Amino acid sequence: MSGIFDGLHVLDFTWAAAGPILTKQFSDNGADVVKIESRSHPDSVRLGGPFFEAKPGINRSGFFADFNSSKKSVAIDLGSTEGRDLVRRMVTWADVVADNFRPGVLERWGLGHDLLAELNPRAILLSSSLYGEDGPCASLAGFGAQGAASAGIHGLTGWPDLPPALPKGAYTDSVSPRYSMAAVTAALIHRERTGLGQRIELSQVETTVGILAGQLLEWQLTGREPRRSGNRQPGRRLHAVLPCAGEDNWIAVEVRTDAEWRSLCEALNLDEAPEDAEQAVAAVTAGLDRFALMDRLQAAGVPSGVVLRGSDLLADPRLRARGHFWALPHAEMGTLDYNGPAYRFERTPSELTSAAPLLGEHTDEVMRDVLGLDDTEITRLREAGVLQ
Repeated sequence: MSGIFDGLHVLDFTWAAAGPILTKQFSDNGADVVKIESRSHPDSVRLGGPFFEAKPGINRSGFFADFNSSKKSVAIDLGSTEGRDLVRRMVTWADVVADNFRPGVLERWGLGHDLLAELNPRAILLSSSLYGEDGPCASLAGFGAQGAASAGIHGLTGWPDLPPALPKGAYTDSVSPRYSMAAVTAALIHRERTGLGQRIELSQVETTVGILAGQLLEWQLTGREPRRSGNRQPGRRLHAVLPCAGEDNWIAVEVRTDAEWRSLCEALNLDEAPEDAEQAVAAVTAGLDRFALMDRLQAAGVPSGVVLRGSDLLADPRLRARGHFWALPHAEMGTLDYNGPAYRFERTPSELTSAAPLLGEHTDEVMRDVLGLDDTEITRLREAGVLQ
């Protein structure tokens, strides 16, 4: 069975996370995704840990591996005239051209969107940047931490009597690819009907503002400024992360109704009217195994879940039962488990076909198969430093 994007060609200029998470959805679902890099300017995530066996290397980054399964890597010097010419030829092959650079980067390479659209009027051209391509912040460099702050995430994260907390990870890099995916898919459907390509411009900050719709409405309707509330949740009898037996072991528990509260108290042999509910429950959970406690509370109808570490996730029976992890062999890191998609297509199942590529691993293959270059020309280009 073929993937839902089988036969689709994607020219991938994306880097870091916001872009590669998007193009991974295509590559893991049958599309031929060619990632354009260079040895002088590799994807920045290749340079950051965690590294396999704690040994830094351009092909040993765990983050890069997870974001780039099933893709091909081509290393081209885009600072050279011949390198840019090769990429322009590849644009005519592509159905989708994606980038998440600061506005103006492609233009400086002589690969502006007007030219790309002229080269291939059927192509879907996606540009995803932190602040979008117009407005007062369009030209600013930015990363997920600043983006989350600009989108209001940090102001709502942490305890009310302490400064804002910086959540682990970049919210904008996690939220925006879902919007990008929907937009590109809609443009592909439009092209099927009209034959026309389309340009899509996306602001990562704006996509993230959208997940705070409830807080924005609260301010507009009531005039009350949403505040940081730690683990507290309005309208809940209990909403907390509680300690369990052992070192740094925790469980999240949410009690919404009186019936759930009575079930919790019965399961833990607690007084139903303690002076401090969270403190009383935590005193009991601190001596209990986190997994056994989760099973007990869930059986009693109380929403709860163990706070899992990375090692716990890899062994989690629920994820294993659903086939979430895919074991893929990598030339330098050996066989590792990769995150697969969380969705399931009945008739066009997803398939991770290969581990993340080595830098430039598929350069010769793509030059031959996509551009029709012979070995003599490939050798000449490599000796000239155009191919790396």
